[in-house]
Amino acid sequence: MDNLELLKEKKAKRTSLMLYLIFAVTFALVIACIMINRQMGGSALIDIGALSIPVSALNGCIQTLSFAGCFALVLIDYKRGFRLAIITLVTSIAGSVMAIVMSKSAASLPGTLNCVINFFSCLMISIQFKKSKLAEITDRITGLKNRYGFEDIIFRRVRSGKKGYVVYIHLGGFLDINTNLGRHYGDSALVEIARRIRVAINGMGSAFKIEGAEFALLIPEGQDCRKITDAVIAYLEEPIIVEKDGIPVKCNLKVCAGVANNVDVVARADTLMRNADVAMNYAIRYEDKKIVEYDENIRREILHQIEMEKLVKEAIENDYFFLMYQPQFVISGKYLRGFETLIRMRLPDGSIVSPGEFIPVAEMSDLIINIDQYVLRKAMLQFKQKCIESDDFFVVSVNISAKDVAMADFADRLFAIIDETGFPAEKLEIEITEYSFADTMGNTVNNINRLRERGIMIALDDFGTGYTSLSQLLNLPVNLLKIDKSLIDNIEDSEVNRDFIKTVIYMGHLMDCEVIAEGVEDDNQLNLLHEMACDFVQGFVWGRPMEYDRAIELCE
Repeated sequence: MDNLELLKEKKAKRTSLMLYLIFAVTFALVIACIMINRQMGGSALIDIGALSIPVSALNGCIQTLSFAGCFALVLIDYKRGFRLAIITLVTSIAGSVMAIVMSKSAASLPGTLNCVINFFSCLMISIQFKKSKLAEITDRITGLKNRYGFEDIIFRRVRSGKKGYVVYIHLGGFLDINTNLGRHYGDSALVEIARRIRVAINGMGSAFKIEGAEFALLIPEGQDCRKITDAVIAYLEEPIIVEKDGIPVKCNLKVCAGVANNVDVVARADTLMRNADVAMNYAIRYEDKKIVEYDENIRREILHQIEMEKLVKEAIENDYFFLMYQPQFVISGKYLRGFETLIRMRLPDGSIVSPGEFIPVAEMSDLIINIDQYVLRKAMLQFKQKCIESDDFFVVSVNISAKDVAMADFADRLFAIIDETGFPAEKLEIEITEYSFADTMGNTVNNINRLRERGIMIALDDFGTGYTSLSQLLNLPVNLLKIDKSLIDNIEDSEVNRDFIKTVIYMGHLMDCEVIAEGVEDDNQLNLLHEMACDFVQGFVWGRPMEYDRAIELCE
């Protein structure tokens, strides 16, 4: 982003240099034309050696070049260029009129008329450019300036030393209006949203339509940014009523905002926009906060994320990762079902980095896909022989991120690894979370169906902590439901938890799924789950995560 501002500044400087260079040449031509008229007076010809050149012809050539320069000025910059062109043309007209008066001849009248015509031509070009520019930076639906207009204004404000606040506003739930009612009604809602923002800021700032469900405010120094933003959020969260087929439909939005300022902190324009965007994303993530202002804590967290992202890249390149395996058991008889694969990072100094630190950072980028690929390939290579030789039911389970499984090419990439390693597909289980179905559900379900056709099993991880509806759940092609550890922790003390777990187990069996409880730590929890007819368990009660050699020994 900093490079972008530098590029814009360089471009602006080049434009200014070109503008004033053309103006200097054009103005010099006009002065030359005036000087020729004054020096030659009423002469008809200029003798240059044996060559005679009509004064009118020379003046005409010089005027044509100066007019071309004026047009170039307007085309380069319809504001500054037009002003410079006007100075040039008015000077030219004044020179022509002066020549007529001094010579008492109408010989310069055609040139004067040309100057006037070109004056109005430049004016019309400037007006058209202004209209075109205005259309380019204005949102068609709301009438507010769009992202381009926003960026243009904020760059100019910062360059001129003006201070203030940048506010990014996110409208949670707006996409539901488009999805459930249609874009026509979404557009109507946007018009109402823009109206409410204008009313709420009440001339104390400027509003912009950025994209999709995002707006922005520029609030100048001296105004109460928090008060204005609170007023905007409160007004926008009042229900919006749209008419569909004559029936009023109430639409509710969940609004949050991110704020950055260059009142207390000197910041570049692109840095302000980035900081406001980051703060808005924090507000979206932490639902208890309506307004988040970019501050030192956020900056430190971002720096930590950047450092961790570098470490993940380094770990991928230098093979700092290794796998641990947590055993899963059949409750009845304590038979080994298989292993859940867990990734760890070991640095060259021997220290271990928790997946709780690097996985969230990797999920913010495509690095999580590299990690998924690493785990799949490594687990398949390590357990390939065991799975081929085993006549009994045996499973190697691998967690896959929601982001990865939602990609259109996920199934193809997984099949390529299976073909490459020779791992028996029917011994592989892919663990996904309920959140995999929050967005791009079509891609996710399509990938899962393709995996099931190949014989790969699907486990729904952390079940009970997400928001999959029963109607969705009944249609998901899964083999196994995993009950989250957070529910197991209170199984002894909470009757509500016990009843809920019984319901999950019953529902899983009703769907022809098996059920596994994770995080089982003692015999009391184990016995209760056994009584509830839970199929499998994993946890410290029967086996902690272990490295590959120990896992193979457990298989014997």
